[in-house]
Amino acid sequence: MKNFLLFAALFCCVNAFAQDVILKRDGSDIKAKVLEITGQQVKYKDYDFQSGPTRNINISDVFMITYENGRKEVFNQQSSAPAPKGENYNAPPQSDLQKEFYRIGSDDDEMLNFFRRNNFNKYYEDFQSACRMRSAGKGLFGAGMGLSAAGLVLTVTGVVLWEHVDEDYGFYITWSGVGVLGAGQVLVIASIPVSAVAGGKKKAIKNDFVKQHFGVDAYCQPRLNFGLTTTGVGFVLNF
Repeated sequence: MKNFLLFAALFCCVNAFAQDVILKRDGSDIKAKVLEITGQQVKYKDYDFQSGPTRNINISDVFMITYENGRKEVFNQQSSAPAPKGENYNAPPQSDLQKEFYRIGSDDDEMLNFFRRNNFNKYYEDFQSACRMRSAGKGLFGAGMGLSAAGLVLTVTGVVLWEHVDEDYGFYITWSGVGVLGAGQVLVIASIPVSAVAGGKKKAIKNDFVKQHFGVDAYCQPRLNFGLTTTGVGFVLNF
């Protein structure tokens, strides 16, 4: 019973992992683990399927890569690989407003400043509301992780006391830890739909903006994928 409680506590602790984001010139993005950048291509693996095949994308199709540590690398289209001979392709020029929008990528603060600076007041208010909801989701997640960590410590301590010091006292500490751990997991689970709704709302605002001002049907659509992740097998909702 004691070992089961300890295993359950360890199993319930979850971790959040950052990811690289490849922003394409058509406005869509790819959640990835970038492996290598050559003169012609970016080699990567799908973030939610890192045991899968290595994929390639031409640098000419990449606008920017935001790495997991927050650093951004913008690719100059003029230095990208030329189009194959025989193709007559002229990419439509991007306005300064469009270049600025795509340069921002997934930086919420910069996006808010973009809407405010260019007097897109309705988009600014809606995006700010979505950001506040996302912050609330992150707050729930942080509180849940804190309680989960505290509950795990109490549970482990209680099991040790139960086994080696005082069975009654250890029993009380163990089940107190399990309760705190459970409360933490409830908060973590509650944060998921809040963050998901907020993320979907932000993407909907961006989609509407690029459709109205740049004539692009969609900036990026949320995707629910199933497969291998860095923590096992499960569903991953990408925004």
